[in-house]
Amino acid sequence: MKKGSIMATKITGAAIRKARKKKGLSQKQLADGICTQATISLIENKNVCPNFNILNQLCQRLGVNVTDISFNPRYGEKLFSYIESDMRRHCYLQAKKRMAGVCFKKLDSKVSEGKYYCYQGFAELYIDDDIEEAIYHFNWMLTKYPTENLNFYRAWSNLGLGLAYQKLGKTTRAPKFIEESVRILDKIQSYKDHHRKDDLFAVTDLYIDIIATYIELGKHDRALQLCTLILKRLTEANSIYKVDVLEELASRCLYASGQIIEATMKQFAAMFVADLRGNHQLCEKIMTKNQRHIIELVKKELDKNDGHQTLIM
Repeated sequence: MKKGSIMATKITGAAIRKARKKKGLSQKQLADGICTQATISLIENKNVCPNFNILNQLCQRLGVNVTDISFNPRYGEKLFSYIESDMRRHCYLQAKKRMAGVCFKKLDSKVSEGKYYCYQGFAELYIDDDIEEAIYHFNWMLTKYPTENLNFYRAWSNLGLGLAYQKLGKTTRAPKFIEESVRILDKIQSYKDHHRKDDLFAVTDLYIDIIATYIELGKHDRALQLCTLILKRLTEANSIYKVDVLEELASRCLYASGQIIEATMKQFAAMFVADLRGNHQLCEKIMTKNQRHIIELVKKELDKNDGHQTLIM
């Protein structure tokens, strides 16, 4: 995409209209606080949304998935959207079941074929537990599909190789592929002004997997460095997408290096953002497990002053 161009998200407007009416909302009510009524009309009648962030907010209000209303004319692309969503959430079994519905011979582009080999590698790595076959598919994707349109999947496949060698116990070899994944992602991010929110989210998800892998390998300094980098980029993009997860990962790195106070502060930052994002699982984990002793201590101190005036000097 050329610099300065605008990418419009092509969708099925009828699906948006149907979801809106099911919710009992007018176009004006759906648009309130997100966009103009004219934009809703454009979406429903012309099947185009000029801004992915607007589309994402509308889908959240309607309780539908962006994938459900996206339009993909190429064979397999609609199904690939679901597969990728499953894999980014680590629902590999569900992703593999969906992949059974893809006929490889019908794929009509190199981009689709490259994605398929990337997905297949992860299915073999985590579902079939066939590490050698996973390595074969990741390598095949990397050697046969060098196109820039697949840079994200090349980064993903390099991470897959790193994870595969980690599973094989080759912990000195794994970081080589993980760092290659980081190098490719950095190249993608250098064109961040060309990218939409969904691109940022996908790259963030992949970085989180990279950081978690480095933590497992005991490379806490590198993991913390990447946490700081991605948190900075999310701040610049005015986004709190998975900031809670990144803060929690950063806290693990700090605990590992003996920086207890800084790590605990990161834990509480993660808890507050998790509550804000509706990530109740992480919020509950920090409150009832990770930091339970501190929270109980604070409660006891507050109970001492219950019913008494508090003097602030």
